Amino acid sequence: MNRRSLIAAATPLAVLSGCLDDIGSTAGENRATDDEAEADRSEPPFNVTTVDGPGSDAGTVSVPTDGQVQLVNFTRLNCPTSKALLPRVEEARDRLAEAVDIGPDGTVHVLSVIDGSIGAQPSATELADWWAEQDGDWTIGNDETGALDDHYEITLRPTTIAIDGTGEIHWRDEGGTTVNTMVSGVETALEAAAEPRTRDDDN
Repeated sequence: MNRRSLIAAATPLAVLSGCLDDIGSTAGENRATDDEAEADRSEPPFNVTTVDGPGSDAGTVSVPTDGQVQLVNFTRLNCPTSKALLPRVEEARDRLAEAVDIGPDGTVHVLSVIDGSIGAQPSATELADWWAEQDGDWTIGNDETGALDDHYEITLRPTTIAIDGTGEIHWRDEGGTTVNTMVSGVETALEAAAEPRTRDDDN
């Protein structure tokens, strides 16, 4: 089932705890529809374009990144629930930093991502300014093609996932959660990543 079908099937209760994707007229203008573009963004790793802002450097981030656990927070500029979760993401990052190396080159990387394929989109400067207004202090990026959203079937914001270096999800929450639960989710991903892989795992 593709993401648009999932959105259409979403229950009204989801609206109470987060913001559903807007698949209105602007979506068709922004999302690539040709077969070649679809094929190019169908499999991980995906490149997320990051901006120069507080705690964030301009460039790209690979999701997933080999050998790294990532806490990916799918957020939205005009979603009150998404904004309300950001301070908890920051607190979870600070808690994790007491035990592991946090950052783009660390054991754990925390990043927030907007979907660049749906709705009106901010420029890099506008996204950086918005990030500063939210007191963000970690990586913020734009999933410009919507590939990450499609792959992980993101239909509601905020959604937060903890993935290992292969992209496997070890924890997922939709609509908002606690700091303790986010930290626990990352710890679960770290424990799984530390387990030796067997030949059966590769088949």
